Amino acid sequence: MDLKRKEGESENQYIWRIGQLIDSGQIESWSHIVDFLNKELRNDETEYRTESAYRKKYQCARMFYNEIFSKYNNDDYIKEIREETRELQKARVQLRDERAEYNKTTRIEARVEDKLNYLEEVIKNVQPVKYEIKDNYKINSDKDMIVILSDLHIGQTFCSAFGMYNSIEAEERLNKYLNEIIEIQRLHNAQNCYVSLQGDMISNSIHKSIAITNRENVIEQIIKASELVSSFVEELSKHFNIVNISSVTGNHSRIDKKEDALKDERLDSLIEWYMKAKLSHLDNLNFIEPIDNTINIFCVRNKHYVSLHGDYDSMNINSISKLSMMIGFFPYCVLLGHRHFPATTEINGIKVVQSGSLAGSGDDHTVELRLSGKPSQTVLICDEDGIKCNYTIELD
Repeated sequence: MDLKRKEGESENQYIWRIGQLIDSGQIESWSHIVDFLNKELRNDETEYRTESAYRKKYQCARMFYNEIFSKYNNDDYIKEIREETRELQKARVQLRDERAEYNKTTRIEARVEDKLNYLEEVIKNVQPVKYEIKDNYKINSDKDMIVILSDLHIGQTFCSAFGMYNSIEAEERLNKYLNEIIEIQRLHNAQNCYVSLQGDMISNSIHKSIAITNRENVIEQIIKASELVSSFVEELSKHFNIVNISSVTGNHSRIDKKEDALKDERLDSLIEWYMKAKLSHLDNLNFIEPIDNTINIFCVRNKHYVSLHGDYDSMNINSISKLSMMIGFFPYCVLLGHRHFPATTEINGIKVVQSGSLAGSGDDHTVELRLSGKPSQTVLICDEDGIKCNYTIELD
């Protein structure tokens, strides 16, 4: 049996090894080994110790080992430690993600606040748009009109063999649309007007292909779109008894890339804010509050119409069914935009009307995908039985 102290072995390690041999019976007792221990551990005989000094030191160490340290060799304890380590790692990741999300939100809020401050300064110098329309004409009747303004994409600029668009052209097309509306109103004696702003009022810069076709920056787009729509609605207020305004936001007005964008942070909301301030002097104007910035519901002659942009909804039975379950009832009609072409259908008794876009086709995106279509908007004549006429107003 090798009882000599090993090279590099500390005194405590050596005493522990001897104590283990005594416990196993390979050494009879501490008194039998004490002289050997003293010679191995002490250079001076005056420093020799009694067997109890070594024995008590070992017994103290064994007590701690048996009650505490032996758990480290227990499978259940090791499993517990590993589980706690995983929980700590998960907590660390969650904390890191929360910190990143907080920093991201702070940056977004700072950018929005900066843009709002700039927007406020620019608004002070905006000159009102002057539309050339026919004489004022108000009537009383049993019919109302729905005027859809969808996908104006103000700020986008392109000119190709398949179409052209810019902010000047947008103003001219809206002027033509306004005069067509007045003609239709007189034809049907429509009393009240419901203007449905269905999103994508601005082009924004959500994709590189869009950004390079924008003539104005995002702030200028908001200002231009806000003034165009505000003046448009103000002119309508001269011809209808009451003008009701319903608004939802579109995907083009989001302030971040699609996977990071928050549903409620869309710049279309600023246009409604602008209109409320700009048109507060009009007594016959009414803004209909949305139940969500993506869903607005209004009632025309006791029929419910649901206004959407269309990036979350489609003209199919699954989408319309889920929408109906979400709002808690089956509407008479669903109004959509987003897809840039006019269409109508009926799904399980619910009418679905999709409006076109003011820009039409001719930009790189529509040319590359071979998407052609004229710029258009939609007007509906309604009475207590529902939609009586559906006008697609082409504006090229």
